[in-house]
Amino acid sequence: MNIAVIRIGADVSVIARELMMLPHDITLFGRSRREGFTIEEKGERRHYPYTIENINAYESGVFDIIFIATKATALKSISGIIPAMAHQDTEVILCENGMGFDEYFDAPVPAVVYISGQKREDRIEHFQDARLLIGDRPLPYTDRIIDDLENTTGVELEIKKTEDFRRIRHEKLLINLGINSLTALSSNTAKIFDLENVTDLTRRLLREGLDIINRKGEIIDPSFIDKALSIYQSYNREMGTSMYYDVMAEARTEYMYIQKYFQQHKGDLDTPVLDIIVTLLDAYQYER
Repeated sequence: MNIAVIRIGADVSVIARELMMLPHDITLFGRSRREGFTIEEKGERRHYPYTIENINAYESGVFDIIFIATKATALKSISGIIPAMAHQDTEVILCENGMGFDEYFDAPVPAVVYISGQKREDRIEHFQDARLLIGDRPLPYTDRIIDDLENTTGVELEIKKTEDFRRIRHEKLLINLGINSLTALSSNTAKIFDLENVTDLTRRLLREGLDIINRKGEIIDPSFIDKALSIYQSYNREMGTSMYYDVMAEARTEYMYIQKYFQQHKGDLDTPVLDIIVTLLDAYQYER
């Protein structure tokens, strides 16, 4: 099989490393051409000398599977390149935070990504997890990859199908709402959840988000709020989030697909905490 992996950043570098261990033709794409990337795990660094091609210089060739792990903000422009890279049966797997971008593609395969890491100057620091969850539907090429991952010694990446993908995707969206909002707006890492007032505010935000998700029928059990807060507590205290790193780099964030997405789907619900957070993120991103 021919497989493309687009964007070699914090999360997808782990995906790329694992896929390169499989007996398939893997092409890695980034914003520019370069040689290799370095991953640090448990204090040890290892360089992987794989060529990363410039996606903007792509000329020809089609792929059976395309993993896209760009920022959600880049998906609309990336979607214009994909038809030239795909045949009629190509499976496009979207590995982004948030919701509201599936419409940019024909029959995409959204994935819930559980990979915790961050990009530093010269390396990717991988904290924990290497798992993708996707919906349970016929995907011939992805099914082959799932079998290969399970049967190849030393591979850490898991791709799992689940019949309850709708709930799981909304749970991850809710997790992103809480931790991305508070880390981005405080310009601080997961250590902030040691503060009781931060936890209390986050609980209120999660409650508003859960009410929006369940507005037309229960998708997520209310007890999930406690689980989300415990997940935040389990993170490495120095770990940030994608929106935290964007703010620290003075870059645009994915808030349109997380916080703003919630606000746009709240109907007539009263959401004072969410509204303040969206206003502050609007202000941060204004003319940026």
